[in-house]
Amino acid sequence: MQSFSFQRLPAMILCMSASSAMAADVSLKGEAKLSGEITGMTVDGTITLISPISEKALLLSADQVERVAFGNAGKSPEIPDQRIELSNGDTLPVRVTSMDAGFINAESPVLGNLAIPRDAVSSLQLGIVPKRVVYSGPKGMEGWRRDESGSQAWNYENGRFLATGQGTLTRDVGLPGKFILKFTFGWQNHPNFQFCFAQPPVLEGAMHDRYVAEISGLGFGVFRESKDRMRTPVMLLARSPDQIAKRSMEVEIRVDRTRGLLELHIDGELEGRYTDPLEPIPGGACVSIVSNASRDSGQNVRNITILDWDDRGDRHRSEERGNGKADSLIGRYGERFGGKLEGIRANGASTVYVFKSDFQKEPLELPEEEVSTLFLGGQGKPSKSGNAGGLILGLRGQGSMRVSSCVLEGDSLKVEHPLLGPLEFGRGGIASLERIRITKAKPVTKAKPVNDR
Repeated sequence: MQSFSFQRLPAMILCMSASSAMAADVSLKGEAKLSGEITGMTVDGTITLISPISEKALLLSADQVERVAFGNAGKSPEIPDQRIELSNGDTLPVRVTSMDAGFINAESPVLGNLAIPRDAVSSLQLGIVPKRVVYSGPKGMEGWRRDESGSQAWNYENGRFLATGQGTLTRDVGLPGKFILKFTFGWQNHPNFQFCFAQPPVLEGAMHDRYVAEISGLGFGVFRESKDRMRTPVMLLARSPDQIAKRSMEVEIRVDRTRGLLELHIDGELEGRYTDPLEPIPGGACVSIVSNASRDSGQNVRNITILDWDDRGDRHRSEERGNGKADSLIGRYGERFGGKLEGIRANGASTVYVFKSDFQKEPLELPEEEVSTLFLGGQGKPSKSGNAGGLILGLRGQGSMRVSSCVLEGDSLKVEHPLLGPLEFGRGGIASLERIRITKAKPVTKAKPVNDR
């Protein structure tokens, strides 16, 4: 059996190209990394790695390996739109099918069919929809239309649009009914800049049905324009460009055109939620970038991202479980009920959640489409203590689970889970493996009493 001397490994990345499902990048203690094909892992954590730096397989002991990132050869599994959070903090991407005899039954494209004790479940999250990217860039001028009067005002340079005068860029991005718009304003001197969105492809007259995010010497604001009315402010931020030392601003605007709602984030901080003050709500699918400043302003826009927005995912991150003693059900529109989850049953291709509310005699029967989150009582907040040791497996589909042991043989993984017991599944379902280091509690030093004088 060959051993490997980590002392002789230089602190650099050793790369190779591999396309099989066994390809992996291994991070070792310090800054050392290895790339290769993992062909096995024993119960004590020893990894067998075929690497281009050695003619023979390397045996990497558990105390030297920090993290393994696995390749993703072949087709990725379809990600379910539901999650189960266990009482130890694990998150499993699943589709819940039923509940009976104290078990919640679920199907996982990674783990297979699961029967999870109800007592081991902290919460169920339904209707998780990945944010679809509508546009990401800029990557050049292709697809953008310059206005005739300012045809040379905008240029592309190093991942950004740079303004060298007054002019407009327009693009039809196919804005959906609910979307997230992100971009970064930048400037050197006296900005006068607009990012317009939800506008029609052809602008006629002086005013148009659209929204306008604007920064100028007066500050930043989001405005509502209408071809029939005067320009109306939606929100104003009393912060002049001179007060922003970094001379840039990261803007995120979330728009729900189905209800006329807008949400503004500046530099990652929520500024507020607002209602469109006018009707009808702009229905255009285009965006435009407008420079109203001189050549020496140094205005630029970069990091433009437009996403399809489903706000149910935002509620999953913000909802509170309450006191944890009783079950709680949160509906898709934010309505909340306290009581007890009495059952989950199949109803064709969907499922029905039977919930006995504290304020109704008859239990509610809600299709899964009407449920956002279920907190199961008796669990309290999940415990994520890192003192137990073991491994964290990163599951494909944005899940993770802690296991006390992991054995890899060929394409099969065998793990021991503290709540679910022994599990066996295909290695293609894991994206990463990370060792949990046992942390020792620091001794508490008692303060010496101070003598009175």
